[in-house]
Amino acid sequence: MKQPNAEQANRGIECPKCGCRHFYTTHTEPLRDGRIRRRKVCRHCNRKIVTFESPPGPLPNRDCYM
Repeated sequence: MKQPNAEQANRGIECPKCGCRHFYTTHTEPLRDGRIRRRKVCRHCNRKIVTFESPPGPLPNRDCYM
């Protein structure tokens, strides 16, 4: 099985209380500035956290020359 490198291992969010990386999303709300606010609860210790996600940048130009 392929082992993740150090950069991939540090991806995602971690509960500040117990260190768990598993969350339930309880509420998702788009904001006026284009971001998304997600309210989450840790599956292990039930700590509540809020995350803000930015929309992805502009898509690359996909012009095809044939």
